[in-house]
Amino acid sequence: MVYREAPNSFIVSFLFTARRLLGIATFVLALALLTPKLFVLFDNPKSASFSATLLDARDVILKKSTPILHRYIPTHIAGADRSDWILIGLAILITFVVGSLAQESQKSLNRRLLRVSAQEWRKKEGVKPGSALDKQLETTLRVAESDNAVNRQDLLRVFAETKKKLDSFGREVAFLAIDVVGSTQMKAGEDPASVQYDFAEYRKLVERIFRARGVLKSAWTPDGVMACFAHVEDACQAGKDVIKSLKVFNRDVKISKADFAVRCGVNAGLVYFDDATPLETISDRVIDVAGHMQKHAEPNTVLIARKVIEPLRQLEEFTHTSQIIDGYEASVWRDPETS
Repeated sequence: MVYREAPNSFIVSFLFTARRLLGIATFVLALALLTPKLFVLFDNPKSASFSATLLDARDVILKKSTPILHRYIPTHIAGADRSDWILIGLAILITFVVGSLAQESQKSLNRRLLRVSAQEWRKKEGVKPGSALDKQLETTLRVAESDNAVNRQDLLRVFAETKKKLDSFGREVAFLAIDVVGSTQMKAGEDPASVQYDFAEYRKLVERIFRARGVLKSAWTPDGVMACFAHVEDACQAGKDVIKSLKVFNRDVKISKADFAVRCGVNAGLVYFDDATPLETISDRVIDVAGHMQKHAEPNTVLIARKVIEPLRQLEEFTHTSQIIDGYEASVWRDPETS
């Protein structure tokens, strides 16, 4: 998670510049109004001459400003005209207000940057709205936004904390995608009740196999399924078991004419999710590749990226192919009894 400090906006830059200029102007004003009173204390010709010059400048400033002050602010305090002190006080107040506006504008800019950066990171990492990670990230963002000193270091801290949380959600898992071959054609001309029965029994068969192989999550479409397993071996074996079980299923269970055949695709990798996140809401390239493997598989085969299958003991059961899918060389398993 990378934070790039954005350049100040025009308004923020203007306010900080105005604060600096007002600070200088306030300092000069204080010198012009108060220094003559100090020089009066020195009894020598040079100081008297310089004091007279400063007094002239002081009189010009007061002459220009006191009519406005007298209109809106009472300047006579304790029997004397305190216009000079009031002018200095107003200058300090204005400088403080502009400085506060500049700081608040900078904080607001930092908060917007934090939100934009966090949203880009959510998209990049596939963090789904409403997931546990998303809620924790939102909590961290709100804490940072409520801080009275949101600065670059605070933002970097937020990103570092979120990265740690993300790492805790990362898991090496495998995905198995299965789809019924020609499901639309299978239903053509068949009794709807028979079709409904067959597909319901097929789903029961697949789910029994998944449970036996320790499925973590699964998401069904009308005729297909994406399942998540803790190990590549489990995902591959589940696909093999489904294909092998279809022989008995087609012979003894289904009642429509067409036999069931499936395509299976497997892929594995690091995916960020928590146990409460439904599989259908997880968006990750690892899952996409599993789906693409399934689409390119032949009927009643399991297609998998060769780099995923190479570390497994089952490597000899897979045959290397010339297919390149999403940049991966693919290997295929075929049922020896039907090959």
